[in-house]
Amino acid sequence: MKLLFRLTLLSLLLSLIVACGGTTTPPETTSEETEESTTTETEAETVEEESEEMAEGEDGNPVIGLIMKSLGNDFFKNMEEGAVAHAAARGDVELIPLGIQNETDVEAQIALVENLIAQSVDAIVVAPADSRALIPILAQASEAGIVVVNIDVEMDPEAMAEAGIDVPFVGPDNRAGAKMVGDVLAAELGEGAKVIILEGNPGAENAAQRAAGFADAAAEGGLEVVASQTAYWETDEAFELVSNLLTANPDVTGIMASNDSMALGAVQAVEAMGLSDSVTIVGFDNIAPIQPLVIDGTVLATLDQFGAEMAANGMDVAMEMLAGEARTGWIKTPIQLIQAEDLGGEAMEPEANQGEQAVIGLIMKSLGNDFFKNMEEGAVAHAAARGDVELIPLGIQNETDVEAQIALVENLIAQSVDAIVVAPADSRALIPILAQASEAGIVVVNIDVEMDPEAMAEAGIDVPFVGPDNRAGAKMVGDVLAAELGEGAKVIILEGNPGAENAAQRAAGFADAAAEGGLEVVASQTAYWETDEAFELVSNLLTANPDVTGIMASNDSMALGAVQAVESMGLSDSVTIVGFDNIAPIQPLVIDGTVLATLDQFGAEMAANGMDVAMEMLAGETRTGWIKTPIQLIQAEDLQ
Repeated sequence: MKLLFRLTLLSLLLSLIVACGGTTTPPETTSEETEESTTTETEAETVEEESEEMAEGEDGNPVIGLIMKSLGNDFFKNMEEGAVAHAAARGDVELIPLGIQNETDVEAQIALVENLIAQSVDAIVVAPADSRALIPILAQASEAGIVVVNIDVEMDPEAMAEAGIDVPFVGPDNRAGAKMVGDVLAAELGEGAKVIILEGNPGAENAAQRAAGFADAAAEGGLEVVASQTAYWETDEAFELVSNLLTANPDVTGIMASNDSMALGAVQAVEAMGLSDSVTIVGFDNIAPIQPLVIDGTVLATLDQFGAEMAANGMDVAMEMLAGEARTGWIKTPIQLIQAEDLGGEAMEPEANQGEQAVIGLIMKSLGNDFFKNMEEGAVAHAAARGDVELIPLGIQNETDVEAQIALVENLIAQSVDAIVVAPADSRALIPILAQASEAGIVVVNIDVEMDPEAMAEAGIDVPFVGPDNRAGAKMVGDVLAAELGEGAKVIILEGNPGAENAAQRAAGFADAAAEGGLEVVASQTAYWETDEAFELVSNLLTANPDVTGIMASNDSMALGAVQAVESMGLSDSVTIVGFDNIAPIQPLVIDGTVLATLDQFGAEMAANGMDVAMEMLAGETRTGWIKTPIQLIQAEDLQ
């Protein structure tokens, strides 16, 4: 906690020093003018000494600088909070979170990079205010041996090539996201309606992509775009611009805002002009202040791009690169359309079918497992929100019934579906039938459980994998248990289905945590992902090993079985349990302390992202390799 306090203090003081020559705006305001406040040279020297001291890294942990845009924007406030929490959960990284005063202050971001280079940090994760302007200074960071990861706003590939750097981009498909939101507005307004697009900062690639996505939706939906202008991501700028544009174009009935801060300004302008009943607004980001307006219908829709998870994923990629792993290209992160029903409001009317739909079969594992129930619900909602997908969600009766999954693939091939998104029960057994699907011209996307690369190569297919880092996630959970129990404690690992790569990776991650934390693993055996199997196995293992004080369960279904066994043996006060998946039935047990921790791997978003990847491939885009999805440690405080 002391370190986090120091890091937060450093972020604030650096922002005071750098932004606008020392001028700052109080936290409760955004763009309004405030009295100038300058930092003295003595304070600046103190901050520099403090930051250099922290850049050395406590306990030898790598130091990562996270450079965001305006922390006056709720999206980046949330990103900072998520990143700080993720760093604390990992326990093997020291984070320096930094932001600028406004979205367009590129020079302030450059100065922050220069400061981090001077500190000799190990890595920089950056959401650039401009897609080209930061590349020269980031090239200097790379030349100094600092790992650089780009998040949120993609940097210009040509400019990077000219500078001699190849920086991975961890972020969402902004164009696809904006089109999803724009499609909802088009369905609401109907053909011929006149609309305005509020663009983001010129020079930022996400601004260009969102404007293009809105334009795509307008063209497909038959809307007339009467103006597409920038409001620089800012609420006040949007208020003024919308006021002027509505005065000049009184027949406008829709506004597409490229972020929610501008959507808020549009709402203010529309209300001030008495046009709330005739002008419909959509946004992008799902920040907290927009959510009540979505719920009450003031704003029709927005889009969640999971900023906190994006920064955490960027941090994970940086750590992988520091460990010697090569990461390049686009590491796509999830997006989700948000309407009233997603926030607890009343459901809107379903949008009209906007043309021919692609048919996608989603094959999951046991729908008796809450994780896959949630995955199915999220996938169905995402397909409905997209409007261009006909989804066939399928599951098997239990986690180990590989033959049933093979039969489901055969059935989908017979139906000549366009794509199959599959969470395989076994990492090798489904490859031959999926190769047949591929030969039949069906796009195949692998989610959740990674299929064996060698077996795929032998079968002549190259299927992209959309899923989390199971080993890293299990280690995060295991580290919490190790910290709780202390060195020398004896533990049990409950493994998943033999043959499933995620089961092997989670068992390995738990073993990593045990080795690092000085725990003794007295048994590591499978309970086949099932509650009843786990109950029986844990009962037997605790009888044979009465000095065991910890259980690491590779999914929450097995954690529930472990809880039942421990309670039936009267050992609740002496045996601590952790799980993996953050399913609904485990959450009350985490809150009350029965289960110490679990891990959220966002199954609904994973399936949605797999569906999006399939649609991109159907559109002719090449997608291969691992498209990593977010993970988040979950403890009691995260659920209260």
